[in-house]
Amino acid sequence: MSDKLSRSRVLRVIYTVLGLLFLGLGFVGVGLLGIPTFDFILLAAFFFAMGNERLHQWIISHRLFGPMIRDYRAGLGFTRRMKITGVVAVVASFALTIGLSVRNLYLGVGLTALAVGICWYIVSRPTKHLEPAAV
Repeated sequence: MSDKLSRSRVLRVIYTVLGLLFLGLGFVGVGLLGIPTFDFILLAAFFFAMGNERLHQWIISHRLFGPMIRDYRAGLGFTRRMKITGVVAVVASFALTIGLSVRNLYLGVGLTALAVGICWYIVSRPTKHLEPAAV
């Protein structure tokens, strides 16, 4: 058993269910603009590490999600493309939400501040530079 896995069977089940929930949200985010895929996948990996070693190994070995998780854990940050995509998604989703459904000034200001904070977080992470492909 991994050092991170919970000793409690009940907690392992809860962590696994939460991991599956966030994994599902991450898959939805792949197809929908404005849904933060990376955040949900990172949360899924965290909960799988605590509750299910087999699913944890699967997600960190996944062709698309594995490199993002490993790079983030290693402190390598995000690629420039991930940063741009993230900021555009945050701005678009918050602008649509505020513009179409928020009628309260304070709520609009609060959501705008939250969007700025999220964008600042994304931009302030280290930028991972991709190595040129070998010819």
